[in-house]
Amino acid sequence: MRRSAISVGLVTALLVSWPAGPADARAADPLAALKAQVAAKRWVKVSEVHQVRIRKELFEKSDIRGAVRLGRPGLTAYDLTIKTKQLGGQMRLLAAGGYTYESGGPRQQALPDGKTWWRARFTASDRNPFYSVPPIFEAATYKALLATTTRRTGGVYQGAITLGTLYKASPSLRAQPDMKPGQREAELKVHWRLWTDRKGLPARLYTTFADPDYPTGAMSSRTDMRFSSWGTKVQLTLPRKENTYQPS
Repeated sequence: MRRSAISVGLVTALLVSWPAGPADARAADPLAALKAQVAAKRWVKVSEVHQVRIRKELFEKSDIRGAVRLGRPGLTAYDLTIKTKQLGGQMRLLAAGGYTYESGGPRQQALPDGKTWWRARFTASDRNPFYSVPPIFEAATYKALLATTTRRTGGVYQGAITLGTLYKASPSLRAQPDMKPGQREAELKVHWRLWTDRKGLPARLYTTFADPDYPTGAMSSRTDMRFSSWGTKVQLTLPRKENTYQPS
């Protein structure tokens, strides 16, 4: 697996402590609840805070906020704003209709005069915009994650899953050749904790990772995703063709 820790940070988890979160004693089926949202192609609001440390020093910090639309095999559209330490600014990310769009930040410097959006021929499911692993918007990945549950208290689940298992389960990871874990990485684990709401839908996913043998030094990462307003209405307006640039 060659993608950097900035992009995904697929490494084993080193769990220090779990944060507090909402708990619900009802026994709703979380997989059935997500599959219903996927079948209906529903939108949901998402926020994600991600941190990576190398040799205990903060290397990357990102904040992503916006909305995504579910579908098969994963996301079918999104409208997101991302702020990252490494990018040194803010970017807007859009996806729909077989294309992804990026604007702002360092991407702006690579655009020709008069163009404000960079367009690429990737579907929303091919180009997962989040740093969190696993991509739980995919029903197959969500099923694999829940299968590794080691503890459940009401609507709160927790467990650990290997990177090799995640790669086999996730369509978006398999769609990107550089995301295939090597032999060593495939055995590493992602430790996770999931809070669900009264309907069984994800309300929060918290994951932690660490890799003492990472090439640039011992690395650890934490990702905190929040989900709200399942079924919200979103009017997604894609950039006009004259404002976009697509490399040949």
